[in-house]
Amino acid sequence: MNNWTVEQITFRCERLSVRLERLAQNFLQMASLSLDEFNGEAVLEIIRESKVFLELTAIDLDVDNAFELAQIQRQLSRWHIHWWSTWASDSSRLEISTLSQTWANRIMEMAGVLV
Repeated sequence: MNNWTVEQITFRCERLSVRLERLAQNFLQMASLSLDEFNGEAVLEIIRESKVFLELTAIDLDVDNAFELAQIQRQLSRWHIHWWSTWASDSSRLEISTLSQTWANRIMEMAGVLV
């Protein structure tokens, strides 16, 4: 990755457990915001940020956990590519909310193991 922002560099310098907790917070926020159709821009911004943060976190994890974060990043990229058609669907927004909650829980488990 090239041209990191100050925020991304700061994130990368945090302890691994802190980065995981930040990702979990992002996903909890996505889960909540996805329940309201008027939050599309806010959720999209969290997706953009989370994709980068996943990459900056996975590089310090074991292979299995890094793979799991890569799978999450792939799903975020799929949503991002087709964002407005995805967001227009009630069932897609519910899926975003449900998966985000699941990811938050899983990432918090990872963070708990690394404390």
